[in-house]
Amino acid sequence: MFTLIEFCSSNMLKGTEDLYNTLDADPEIDVLDYGCLYNCGLCSKAYYVLVDGKIVSATTPDKLLEKIYQRIDKNKQEEEALFEDLK
Repeated sequence: MFTLIEFCSSNMLKGTEDLYNTLDADPEIDVLDYGCLYNCGLCSKAYYVLVDGKIVSATTPDKLLEKIYQRIDKNKQEEEALFEDLK
């Protein structure tokens, strides 16, 4: 299953455009950008994205990238645990 990462275009203008391009190059990640993700309070204070619908935020784009990959790993672990019972 591919990971979906959603960007707010307004937040990208603050400095996450390179991050968008980095993630878009990853064949295991689907990246989308929207005009607004309706998290304006967070958007005005931090860098953020939605990873499979969950908010991930940080104070710098580099920290955000690190936290995105942590969230992806956590999601994969949760998915594996869910299907572990079916084996």
